[in-house]
Amino acid sequence: MKIKILEKNTNNLLDRLEVIFEVEAEAETPKRLDVKSKLAALINHDENLLIIKAIHQERGMKLSKGTAHAYKTEEDLKRVEHEYLIKRNTPPAEKKE
Repeated sequence: MKIKILEKNTNNLLDRLEVIFEVEAEAETPKRLDVKSKLAALINHDENLLIIKAIHQERGMKLSKGTAHAYKTEEDLKRVEHEYLIKRNTPPAEKKE
């Protein structure tokens, strides 16, 4: 899986970095948590403060495009992001129910 950053914007109002990226995968759409860990390493950010908003793949294509938000603190992340997105971006062993 290869990840290419297409655009990075700093949103000062919400105190976050907004990233638009492209993923090239061999077969199926890559798993959200796999993309999250590689993208966090690529932008040099804490994986726990990164939220993958969406990954979209065109039918029959190996390229997927997605958006992510990287926050500075956990409080900012919880204040802005929806609870379902936080759960989606949390590994199964860490999920709180």
